[in-house]
Amino acid sequence: MKLLPDPERVRKTSASAGDQGLGQGAEIAVGLLVFFGIGAGLDWLLGTTPVFMIVLTIFCAIGQFVRLWYGYDARMRNLEADRTRGATAHQHSDGEVQQ
Repeated sequence: MKLLPDPERVRKTSASAGDQGLGQGAEIAVGLLVFFGIGAGLDWLLGTTPVFMIVLTIFCAIGQFVRLWYGYDARMRNLEADRTRGATAHQHSDGEVQQ
C-alpha cells in the first residue's frame, strides 16, 4: 500500500498546472483584445456607436467561459477516472485483495 504520491508525478503535475493557468489567462486576454479590436474597427468603418465592439467583446467572453468550463470538466473527469483506477488497481479480477 502506497501512502505517499510519487514525487516525480507531483512535480510534473504542479508545473503543468501553473503553466496551464498562465497560458489560459493569456489566451483569454488576447482573444478579448482581438474581438475588441475587430469590433472597434467595424464600428469605425461603419460609423456606428460602439455596438459591434461591445457585442463582439461579450460574445468572446462568453465563448471563452464556455471553452474553459468544458475543458475543466473534461480534466476533472479524467482525474476522477485515474483516481478510481488507482483505488482499484490493487484488487485482482477475482475479488482478492493484493497485499
